[in-house]
Amino acid sequence: MKKSNFVTLISLCFIIVTVILFMFFWKTSSVSPGAKAESNSTTQSNIITTHKNTSEDVSSTKTADNSEVSTSATDHITSKPNNNISMDNALFIGDSRTVGLMEYSGIRGADYFCSVGMSVFNIHNKPVSVPNVGKVTLTELLNGKKFDKIYIMLGINELGYKSVSTVKKYGELIEFIKSKQPNAAIFIQANLHVTKSRSDSDKVINNTAINELNAELAKLADGKSIFYLDANILFDDETGGLSSDKSEDSAHLYAKYYREWGEWIIRQSASLIGEG
Repeated sequence: MKKSNFVTLISLCFIIVTVILFMFFWKTSSVSPGAKAESNSTTQSNIITTHKNTSEDVSSTKTADNSEVSTSATDHITSKPNNNISMDNALFIGDSRTVGLMEYSGIRGADYFCSVGMSVFNIHNKPVSVPNVGKVTLTELLNGKKFDKIYIMLGINELGYKSVSTVKKYGELIEFIKSKQPNAAIFIQANLHVTKSRSDSDKVINNTAINELNAELAKLADGKSIFYLDANILFDDETGGLSSDKSEDSAHLYAKYYREWGEWIIRQSASLIGEG
C-alpha cells in the first residue's frame, strides 16, 4: 500500500471515531436533565417526609409533657398566648429570688423593687435602686408611676417571725399598694421551697414552715383583683422540695430556670387577666 493511501485511511478512521464519540456524549448530555429532575424530585420528597416526621415528633412531645403537671408545655397549651399580655407596666416586689428574676428572667419592660434580705417588716425602711428609675422608696415608686400588674414575693426572710405577724404585715402591705395603685392587679407569689436536704437540717427555713406560710398568703387572694401564683410546680422534685439539680445553694435557682419561671408568670397572668 502506498504511503499516501495509508495516511488517508488513518485520517478516515480518526474522523469516524470522532463522530462516534461525539454522538455518544451528545446522547448522554440529552439524558442528564431528566436524571437531574428525577434527583430533585427525590430530594423534595425527602424534605416533605422530614417535615412530616418533625411535626409528628412535636405532637408526641406535647402529649408526653402534658402528662406531667410540672412541665411548662402544659401551661403553654392551656393558657392564652404570651403576646396577649404586656409587662411594660408591671412591678415586681421581693427579696433575693426576685433579684434573680430581674437579672435572668428576660421579662421585658417590668420594674423591680427588690433586694437581698427584703421582708414585709423592712420594706418601707430604705430606698432601693430601681433600674431606669433610680434610688427610691416604695412609696415614691408607687406615687411616681402607674402600674397595672404588681407581683409580690416575700416571706422567706420572715420565717423567723410568728406566722400571724407576718401575714398581718403582708395584708397591710397589700392594702398600702392598693391605696396607691387602685387599678392594678396584684399577684401574690408563693415562696419557693428549699431543697429537702436544706429543709431537713434547718429548724427555721424549711418546707413545712414555707408551706404553712404560703397557705395563709393564698387566703389573701380574692381571685378578682388579687391573685395567687405558686411556681413550685415547676421546680419541685418528688419529695415536694426544690429539686437539687435546679438550685445553686439549696434555696436559689440556677440562672437558666429564672427564664422558665418568668415565662410561666407571663402565661399564668395572661390566663387570669388576659389583655387585648
